[in-house]
Amino acid sequence: MKSKHRNLAVTQTLVALALLGCGSSPAETAGTPDAETGTPDAGSMAEGGGQPPAPAGVVAAGVRWFGRVDTTDPTKPRFAWSGTGFVARFSGTSLTAQLAVTGANEIFKTVVDGAPQPTFTAAAGQGMYPLASALSAGVHTVEVYRQTEGPQGETQLLALTVPDGALMDPPAGPGRLIEVIGDSITCGYGDLGTSADLNATGDRCFATESHWDAYESVAARALGAEVSTIAASGRGVVRNYGGDTTGTMPMVYARTLTNGATPTWDFHIEPQAVVINLGTNDISNNKGDPGVAFRDTYVALLETVRTNYPDALIVGIIGPLLGGGELTTIQGYIQSAVDMRNAAGDTKVEFFNQITTQTSDKFACQYHPNLAENMLMADQLTAELKAKLGW
Repeated sequence: MKSKHRNLAVTQTLVALALLGCGSSPAETAGTPDAETGTPDAGSMAEGGGQPPAPAGVVAAGVRWFGRVDTTDPTKPRFAWSGTGFVARFSGTSLTAQLAVTGANEIFKTVVDGAPQPTFTAAAGQGMYPLASALSAGVHTVEVYRQTEGPQGETQLLALTVPDGALMDPPAGPGRLIEVIGDSITCGYGDLGTSADLNATGDRCFATESHWDAYESVAARALGAEVSTIAASGRGVVRNYGGDTTGTMPMVYARTLTNGATPTWDFHIEPQAVVINLGTNDISNNKGDPGVAFRDTYVALLETVRTNYPDALIVGIIGPLLGGGELTTIQGYIQSAVDMRNAAGDTKVEFFNQITTQTSDKFACQYHPNLAENMLMADQLTAELKAKLGW
């Protein structure tokens, strides 16, 4: 009987491989929503007031993917950005993944039947990792999310094994998607750390990094949405934390995988909202005013997002690490960039200038936001998106 179950799982996987992938054209992937991609309820669309249709998720290797995924080889998808991963549904009592990782220690969060589980760490190279075990016989869902950010390495799903059952078609998505573009704050860098880690090394902060607990993930769950994060520590709009100008977020924004210029993402999955949280690294670390180049490059980024997502609400935010004159300077540039886009006729771009500067009791690793600060940011962002999208 076990061999029959495994053959069924293989057959289901091969059928799913033909469905969707980032290399496919929008016409091939974003057609009429069905049981694989899900549809929003009529009430949410009516309240949202002309929001784009429900985003169609990528299905490859028998699972549905969160965030950007490289399906150049659809049998072995690769993923890298913070929070990327997949959801699987199976009939059985356990599920194991064979992963190949390029980073030294990549951290993953699993959610089994809606219940968050402790993270697990994958060493460089190939390995077998139990995603769920000792479950009651029946149908279960398992979600897997990368906690380690993209510059630290890539992950490849080589196989999924259900020892005593079969992989099933993945569950549909919620029909709500938020994309967030940012830096270390958005990655959740060091957010599980404490004030004792203020002077910790980067290695220690990466080890306490949790995208699951970052503000945008918390907000998305509160809104019944999924989130696609495009973020990397130390990156800015025109210059990075160290003062260099290579690999800034606008430069890498179109990448499917963080560290590779190819393949580029095809943007066929349109979110209802895009949040941009950039500017901290452009002015912090005693670099001074980044100048009007910041505003102009921010405008160009807004234009790029609008070209790719004609109907999405675009929300600029900044915070919560900046204060004083640095905060005022960046706020001024972001507001000016938004004003320029509004004047050009784009009325669905705004600067949500309500993220408050964090206080010392909310410091985590290297002064980054701790869990309480991320929750506060999430509450503020949730309220704004609810008001503007009708969610």
